[in-house]
Amino acid sequence: MKREKAVQKIISIYTILGFSLIILSIVIILIPISPYIWYRLNPNATTEEITQLVIPVTEEKIEEVFEDKTIPPFDKSLPEGYSVLIPRIGVNSEITAGKSYDEALKKGSWIVPNYGTPERDSLPIIVASHRFGYANWDIEQRNQISFFNLPKTKIGDTVEIYWNQRKYTYKIYKAEEKTYISDYEADLILYTCKYFNSPVRIFRYAQRVIE
Repeated sequence: MKREKAVQKIISIYTILGFSLIILSIVIILIPISPYIWYRLNPNATTEEITQLVIPVTEEKIEEVFEDKTIPPFDKSLPEGYSVLIPRIGVNSEITAGKSYDEALKKGSWIVPNYGTPERDSLPIIVASHRFGYANWDIEQRNQISFFNLPKTKIGDTVEIYWNQRKYTYKIYKAEEKTYISDYEADLILYTCKYFNSPVRIFRYAQRVIE
């Protein structure tokens, strides 16, 4: 009798473990495709995300402070145009300047106008990108050109910006989740939405590394 109870107890434990593993497996499978599911349930998701990305994130007006920083050497082997690379999370995203943020965000990242650029760094450089993006983006594209994995970056990670065939290197020193920029001492500020329709953004603050 005792043996039967012991066997039943073992069976129950293994049954619970089996169901737990099944549920865990389903969750792991669903995480990468969750944006696709959300787009099917909420077709306006991209519009909501763009709204959260482009509404003002600045809380104060700052004055330009001119600094004499070294300009990296011209390297013709580097790609023309503008792009941001974040090695830890595999981002290699085109940066588009200008006020047409909706078109810029379709291609990758958008540099907020009226703030800094790598060549004119008296003000912080502010770069935004989708977290989730568009329904027609596949997983590889989302991981490469959006800031979907920006939360996985850590203090000390490097960020590279290619600008007119010059490489500018930055190091992340601060990670934050807020509704606005809280640190204007940064040389580079990256941000994206935390959720589709939440005003909370994920920020990464970085300082230029002179090589």
